Amino acid sequence: MLHRVDIRYPISEVELNRKRLEAAYRFEYFDRAPVLLGIEARYLLKERGVTFAEYFSDVKTQLIYQIENIKWRIENIPDDWFTKPLIEVWPDFQNVTNSSGCGCEIFWQEDETPQAVPCISTFDEMVKHQLPDWRGTLWGKRLEWYFEMKKLAEDIEVRLNGERIPIQVNVGINGDSPFMAAVDMAGSNFYVWLHEAPEECKRLLKNITDRYIEVETEYRKVSKKPMKDGLGYSDDSAQVISLDSYREFCVPVAKRLYDTFGCDRHDGRSMHLCGRNVHLHGALLNDLNITMLSGYGSENKPEEMMTLAGKVLLHGNISPLNLYQGTANEVDEETMHLSEVLAPYSGIILGYGY
Repeated sequence: MLHRVDIRYPISEVELNRKRLEAAYRFEYFDRAPVLLGIEARYLLKERGVTFAEYFSDVKTQLIYQIENIKWRIENIPDDWFTKPLIEVWPDFQNVTNSSGCGCEIFWQEDETPQAVPCISTFDEMVKHQLPDWRGTLWGKRLEWYFEMKKLAEDIEVRLNGERIPIQVNVGINGDSPFMAAVDMAGSNFYVWLHEAPEECKRLLKNITDRYIEVETEYRKVSKKPMKDGLGYSDDSAQVISLDSYREFCVPVAKRLYDTFGCDRHDGRSMHLCGRNVHLHGALLNDLNITMLSGYGSENKPEEMMTLAGKVLLHGNISPLNLYQGTANEVDEETMHLSEVLAPYSGIILGYGY
């Protein structure tokens, strides 16, 4: 046996977590609104005293650290995340995987998340840019690690309250959108070029989208995941542009990806969008037909969510600064205000606002 992990968590709570979330997905109510906190590797590694350099050192180390992270999360974070006796892991290179696939070099750091280094500095470079063979990028490394993780997982034993539970290894492109990749590739210049050379920008976004579809199709083929089994998507770099620009540059790209991989399930067309994005809600609802807005930014006040309330699942959006610096009473007040405004519409999952 390569490794053993023992998790202690009441099985009765697993069932309650599941019922709360399933009720919310149906726009119904069980015993209270479910709570999902966006606990990422960057938080869990720090809590466990592990560096990113260790985490990325090799596939076996990452697999064991992911499982240990999950154990720590289940036993220490009192939310509704753990809903079934199953551990899900995947090759994880954080938010730079898609940018690597599009040609960015990656700056690896000892104890911070990796960063994409822009690979386009001039307009002429953008026009001439050729996407690399994806198998030589982090997309290819992710596929290699997927197969290795599946083999390694056979020799890892995870037990929940003494009972062995399965480990499921997944693989997929990151949710970071083609627009996010383009901004990583060209930096702030890309926003300027949207106005100065819109057709060339659209051509780059189309090429990136074509490659996304090619890679994700391969991932789903090798992992035997149905093509239309849902898509988690993020457009974090796009919330600063206008609604008209979003519809011109981002909606066609996102629609292609959602239509290729999405489905009608609660998470079938999920969108994560940091920052202030109220001005984009009409496009998210009417153009992209999203099913969930997840971690939608504490700068969007509950009263401003009426375009989406009762129509899509709303996962958010307590201020992270309030959670970090505020008193318990201040957090209570913010939570009660959100609940009073939005809970009557149902489909509410409480979380922080990223």
